[in-house]
Amino acid sequence: MKSKILLSCIVLLTVFICPSLMAQDEYYRPDSLKKERPEEQPVPPVEPRKLEEKKKLADFQDRPFIERVRLGGSFGLSLGTVTNINLSPMAGYELTEKLVGGVGATMMYFRYKYYDINTIYYGGRGFLMYNVVPVVNIIAEYEALNVEGSYQKRKWLGSPLVGASYSQPLGGRFIKAVHFTALYNLSYNSQIDQYSGQNLSPYGSPFVFRVTFL
Repeated sequence: MKSKILLSCIVLLTVFICPSLMAQDEYYRPDSLKKERPEEQPVPPVEPRKLEEKKKLADFQDRPFIERVRLGGSFGLSLGTVTNINLSPMAGYELTEKLVGGVGATMMYFRYKYYDINTIYYGGRGFLMYNVVPVVNIIAEYEALNVEGSYQKRKWLGSPLVGASYSQPLGGRFIKAVHFTALYNLSYNSQIDQYSGQNLSPYGSPFVFRVTFL
C-alpha cells in the first residue's frame, strides 16, 4: 500500500515538473528551425527637391561660356526742372545660377533749367544682380560719372546704388529678361558743389528708375 502511494506521488510530481522544464527550455533555447536575420537599417529617403537642385547645378555648370553671357542695356528718362536722358549698353555674365555680374558704359544728356546747364555726362558702372525669386532681383551697383560743376569744371562723381527690380523673362539668347529697376543713391546728399551749393548728381533725387534689358 505504501509503495502504491509513493508511486502515485512520483507520477504526480513528474506531471507537474516536466511541463515547467519544457517551457523553460523553450524560452531559453533558440528555435533551431528559425534563423536569426540581421536587423535592417532604414534608408532615409532622398528628398526630390535636393535631387532637383543637384540636377540644376550640374546642368548650369555644363553650360558653355557663351550661354552664360548676357548683353543688353538700360535707359532712363526724367523730364521737368531736370532733364535727364540716360542710355547705357551693358554686358553681364552668370556667375552662378542666381547671381549675375557685369559692367556698363553710360552716356547721359543733362539739362538743369534754373542754372542753365546743358551738357553731356559720361562714365561707367559695375553691378551685381541676385535673383531672390523668379521675378524679383536685388541689385548693388557702383556708378562713376564725369559731370560738369561750377565754372564748367568737370569732375568725377562716384555713386553706390542699391535697390531691386521686377523682371519678366523674354527668352532671348543674350537678352534673358526686361527689368523694371528702382535704385537708391547712397551718396546723393554728399554730392554738393562747394561753390554753387547745387547737387552735382545728374539725377533729380536719390531715387533712380531704369528699364534694363539683360
